Amino acid sequence: MKEEFISAKVLGVYVTNTKEGMSPVVFLDCGEKVLPIYIGTAEAFSIQLALEKMQYPRPLTHDLLINILNGLNVKVEKIIIDDLHEGVFYARLILKKDNDEYEFDARPSDSIALALRTNAPIYVSRKVIEEAGVKKDKLDI
Repeated sequence: MKEEFISAKVLGVYVTNTKEGMSPVVFLDCGEKVLPIYIGTAEAFSIQLALEKMQYPRPLTHDLLINILNGLNVKVEKIIIDDLHEGVFYARLILKKDNDEYEFDARPSDSIALALRTNAPIYVSRKVIEEAGVKKDKLDI
């Protein structure tokens, strides 16, 4: 059976209160559901900068990677969030150079930061959405 993927858009980065303290979470709009993914503070900052189209005075890590990829004529083709194990999300970064595609294991937060900077599409597997997605009417964002 072929896996089905749903196009997703970043709704925003928010800070939530967890039992460990305050934690950033990125919300992906996956159609009927929203996918919350807890992320690190640095990645949250990077994603928020990209959402607001703000330029930092010096390249941050994600900006540096984009500069390197551009210099090598490599395009961020898409990102795919395709797995979830014990509360940890997994993603694949799909890069394209000429007619060749390259796939890399990546954290969703880094992948999202790159996708926002390059206007690359974000996809989430239906299986992950069914497992961790939240109906939109259940969220107050």
